[in-house]
Amino acid sequence: MTHSTKLALLEQTLESMLLDDERISARGLARRLKPALNHATDITRQPQRRALLEKYQARQTELRTVMAKADKQSKANLSARIACKDGEIAALTRQRDILIASHKAMILAVGEMGGMNAWRRFFERYQGVVDEMRRLGAMPTENALNLRDGGDSKGGE
Repeated sequence: MTHSTKLALLEQTLESMLLDDERISARGLARRLKPALNHATDITRQPQRRALLEKYQARQTELRTVMAKADKQSKANLSARIACKDGEIAALTRQRDILIASHKAMILAVGEMGGMNAWRRFFERYQGVVDEMRRLGAMPTENALNLRDGGDSKGGE
C-alpha cells in the first residue's frame, strides 16, 4: 500500500470515528486500520499521519464542546419555557375561576329578579353549553335558582 493510499485510508477512518463519536486515539485508529497499520507508533512516528491524527482529535474536542454547550442551553431553554407555561396556566386558571364565580353570581342575580325562565329559554338551543357550565361549576344549584323564580318570567310575585 502506498504512502498516499495509507493517508487517504487514515483520513477516511478518522472521519468515520468522528461521525461515530468514537474517541480518536492512535491506538483506536491502529485497531481500526489493521493490517494496514498495526501499531499506534506506525501513526505517531510519521509526521503527516501524526498531524492528521492531531487535527481530527482537535475537531473532536471542538465538536464535543459545542454539543455539550448546545445540550445545556437546550435544557436551560426548556426549563425556562416550562416555567413560563406554568405561569400562564396558573394565570388562566385564576381567570377561569374568577369568570365562573362571576357567571354564577350573574345567574343568581337574574334568578332573584325573576328572569330565570327567560334565561332558560335563551339557552334551550344550547343545552351543550349549559351542560358544560354545570360541569365547570358555573351554574348555581337548582335550589338557589328557584328561590325567586316562582315559575314565571315576571318574578313570580
